[in-house]
Formats: sequence, structure tokens, C-alpha cells
Amino acid sequence: MQHVLGLDHVIILVRDLDDADARMARLGFRPTPRGLHSAHMGTANATVMLQNGTYLEVLSVLEATPANADSRAVLAEREGPFGLALKTDDAHGAAEAFEMAQIAAGGALAFVRPVAFPNGTQDACFTVARVRTDATPGASLFVCQHHTPEIVWREDYLQQPNGATGLAEVIGIADDLLAIEDAYGAIFGGRLRRADGRVTIAAGDALITFLAPGAFAERFGAAGEPVSSPRPRLAGLRIRVHDLDKAKATLQRNRVPWTAGAGQSVLIASDQACGTLLEFAP
Repeated sequence: MQHVLGLDHVIILVRDLDDADARMARLGFRPTPRGLHSAHMGTANATVMLQNGTYLEVLSVLEATPANADSRAVLAEREGPFGLALKTDDAHGAAEAFEMAQIAAGGALAFVRPVAFPNGTQDACFTVARVRTDATPGASLFVCQHHTPEIVWREDYLQQPNGATGLAEVIGIADDLLAIEDAYGAIFGGRLRRADGRVTIAAGDALITFLAPGAFAERFGAAGEPVSSPRPRLAGLRIRVHDLDKAKATLQRNRVPWTAGAGQSVLIASDQACGTLLEFAP
């Protein structure tokens, strides 16, 4: 699908946004001020903006609406990553492609959210097109067209205390990789590969990887053990940092436990990171 481009951001669902802000700060992130979505969405967020054009969106439900039913169903079981947002140059074109593939969840939808600046508030404007959640097992997938990127990627929020510069990989866990391949192959086509207990999708400069349980345990060891909710599901993020020693020092200063990962990386268990296994790596 030509209008489905690279990774834009990942949505991490949380029950208490104030608590999540504090937890993200302990990890060395600098969340943006609170953003409120429109009434029909019924949600609020804080974001962690990254220099490579990706970001984390920490999202909570304020009021139950039909638009946030999927998020509420996940939050009834767990916190953690659930939404995969891909960049698009044409949300309406992507919506048409989803419709032709019979996986669309409605047409393209435009919305705004206010972003606080020192001199007042400005509206960040988006158009999104969603895929039905039953068509992408383990995740809610949509494309996001940014009409005001200069408002979303605020210069004063790009420098992260832990040295994070970009999302490098979204990691999921699945019992049936053939089902993952069939479902996501309808969207990503030749960008998807399956081999050695994993399905890997090239999403611009980032990867989306689903691992079989054995491969997940082999890669993450004890840090990955808490993943026990229904599968398939998104479970973790690999975040690129420009200085691993700086990331370690930030975690140590804030008394966040971590373990060494494969190669040069740091692993933080999901119970320390809003239900999200984190890997910091150069």
C-alpha cells in the first residue's frame, strides 16, 4: 500500500496519566504538557518527542465513547503498547486502499488537539485512517498524516534527559506467526519477512517485529517474563540512544532497576515502564 510509510509513533495505554508522566520522567524522558483530544475521542495524552521524527504517545481514557472502546478493552486487562501509527502522505488515499482490501475501520478522519506553548496554545492538526483491529492481531494500526509537524515536534521537547533519539523497533509476541504474516502481509506486502521464530516488518528506519514466545524469552530473558496477558500483543520498544552511559546514569540516578541486554543495550522490565518492556541501545 503506497500510502503506508514508515513508523510515526506508538501508543502506550495507561490508566492514570499523572502517574504515567511521573514514571516516564523517572526513565529519563521529558513528556510534553497534557493534550486533550476531541470529545468524541474521549482521551488525553502526553508525548515523548524524538529527534528522528518518531514519538511515544502515552494515552489514557477520560470518558467512555465508541471511539475508545478498543482502548478500554485493553486497559481492562493491562497497560502497555497497543497502537501502531504509520506515517502517510495521503490519509484519504490510505483509507481507500484499506477499504479496497476490506480492512478499513471507516474513512479518513480529521481532528485536532491543542498544544501548549509559552505564548499560548496552538492546534496540532492530523488526518488518520484506521484498520479494523481484528485485521491486525495484537495491535490497533492506523496511518497518521501530520498537517502541522512543527507544532507536534516542538524543538524545546526534542532533547531527552536519557539521550533517546528515536524509535528503532516495536516488539510484539505471538503464538501463531503464520496468522501474523497473513494479516500484516495484506498491508506491508514485500516489507514483511518471516523466519527463525519471528516476523519482521520494515517500517521506514524502524522495525516492527513479532516474536514467538521462545524467541521472545531468548532475546529478553528475565526482563521479558511478565508478559502473560493474552497474545498476540505488542510488548516492548527498542529506543535508540546516542550515549548508553548517559542512559544508564539517568536510570541509576532515578533508582530504576535495569539489566544488560544482548550486545550493548539496557533492558527495563515492563513493570517499571507503564507496562512496556524497554530496550535502550546505541
